[in-house]
Parts: sequence; structure tokens; C-alpha cells
Amino acid sequence: MFNVLSKKRLIMVSGKGGTGKTTTAAALSIKLAEDGFKTAVISLDPAHSLGDSFNLELSHDFRKISEVNGELFAMEFDPKLLFEKERSDLRKAMEADQEESPFGDMLPKEMMDILLDTNYMPVEFAEGIGFLRLLDYLIDSDFEKIVFDTAPTGHTLKLLELPDYLDSFVGKMIRFQLRVSSIFSSVKRLFGFGSDVDVAKETLRVLDELKERINHAKKVLTNNDLSEFIVVTLPLEMSIYESARLVGELDAYGIPNNFIVVNMFRFYHGDCNFCKNLSRMHMKHLDKISELFGDKSIRVVPFFSSEIRGVSALRKVIKYLSDFTLDNARKALEDKLTID
Repeated sequence: MFNVLSKKRLIMVSGKGGTGKTTTAAALSIKLAEDGFKTAVISLDPAHSLGDSFNLELSHDFRKISEVNGELFAMEFDPKLLFEKERSDLRKAMEADQEESPFGDMLPKEMMDILLDTNYMPVEFAEGIGFLRLLDYLIDSDFEKIVFDTAPTGHTLKLLELPDYLDSFVGKMIRFQLRVSSIFSSVKRLFGFGSDVDVAKETLRVLDELKERINHAKKVLTNNDLSEFIVVTLPLEMSIYESARLVGELDAYGIPNNFIVVNMFRFYHGDCNFCKNLSRMHMKHLDKISELFGDKSIRVVPFFSSEIRGVSALRKVIKYLSDFTLDNARKALEDKLTID
């Protein structure tokens, strides 16, 4: 795995909530940093647990992980923070512009809500706009490896649908209303009323600029020389099928996805009936994993008896991410190994 990741700059880690994607992202980032790369690991998951993985307090500012033998910086980032600030500023500007108008509301409240309210714009798009800002900053930074712990099951991918959303019927209606509003704004200023800023025209410009930036992000995320998307799953039927759907979405977008991590696999041979049954159930799903993800490079990470928290514990995960394949897992089961 790390032979491939050493050649890429952006690594996105995703999966269903509770699969251990944050642990995986943290372990990958430690390995890359200790291999000599200046590395950033960023949590985009609203339910942040990256700080818990490192056993540290993290915020929306980068913090250096001093226990790592290399340059590793971690951050828990809320993508909606940037969008919320921009949304608030734009709403104030629109409301101020309309208050000065002797003709009444040039931009109906309902249309303002459609433009600014995440009840109308899918929340993944709002998060995605904040992610774009962060991505622009990181691409221009001196980080050699950038690892993202994404929101559950590829929320970030919804961002890539925004250009199509803006070109849809709803998007065209929004643009039409904005153009009408822009005409009224021009008439209003002709008679000396209102501000010098054409809010509707400016909003149209911002939407077009956003569309271009998303298309640029698409090019980055679909660049096989630059990006890699790693899917983390559990040896459980529901998790496996949800991961298969995510892989299908990645393939549809053309995003490189060469690795599947099967996490929390129970290797047990002893006297505990519950543990033995859990191991048998996980073993039963290996064939389905092989069938669905046969074209991927699969890594299997055991279920550990102690909590994976802190750099030392995360190092235990690294060796399994490196080279513990599906064949290794089958052999361990045949040899009746217990891995705790």
C-alpha cells in the first residue's frame, strides 16, 4: 500500500460511520510522516474523533504531533464554518440592498432562502464549499502528503454534483430570477436608488466561479498521479454492501480507488464461544469481500482487544495496512491464530 501512497499527494479515507476510518487515516498519516514526508491529516467528519485517535485535543488550527518521528500536523476542520460566514455576509448584503429600494423586494425572500439556506441546498454542498476553500489552501501549501478523514460514506463526493445541480431545472430557475433581479437593480441605480453593488449579478458571478472551482477539484481528485481514495469497511454484510455502493460512485466519478481496508476482523482460536462465533461470522464474509472487491488491493486489520488510541497504539495498525492481505487473513484463520 505505502509504495503506491508514496507517489500520491492527496489521500481520502472514507466509509460508513464506525468502520474505523479515522483510525485508518491517523495510522496512514503517521507512516507517511515517519517515511520522511511532511504530512497533514485533516478530519472533515462533523463527528470529529481524530483528536481521540491521537489522544490529543485538536481544533480547526493545525497542531504538530510531537510523538511522531517526522513532520505530522493534524486538524479537525468543520467545512461548514467557511460556508456559514460567507452565507451570513451575503445575506446581510442582500437585505441591506433591499431595504434601500423604493420598489420593494427586488429579490424575493423565498429566492434568498433557496440561495442561502441549506434546507434548500443539500447540506453536502454547503460542506463541500468549505472543503473547496481548504483544498485550495492545502494544494498551495508545502505539505507533501495530505490525508483526509472524510465524512461518512463519501459526503464529500456530493460536492462534485454541484455543477450538475446548478445546471438543473432548479439551478436554471435560480439563475433566471437572479438575472431579473439584476435588471431591476440596474434600473434602481439609474434613478439613484440603492447601493452600487449589484447583489444579484455578484451572486451569479460567485456561482459561476464556484462551478469552475469545483470542476478544478474534480480534475485534482480524478488525477491518478495525485489522488487516492481508500474505502474502509467491516466484515459485516451491511457494511460490505454500502462500501460496494461507495466504490461504484468512485468509479462513476473516475476517482482512483485501489485499496479496501477490512477493519476489526476477529482472529480467534480459544475457549470463548462468543469470540469463536464472531471469528466464524467474519470468515464467512471473506468470499463476498473477495467477490465484490476482487480488482482491489485488500488489507485486513484485526480487532484488537485494547483500544487503539495514541501514536503507539496506532503503530500496531500500520503493519497490517502495509501488507496483511486477504490471503494472509485466510492463512491466519487456517493456522487457527489468535490476534489480540
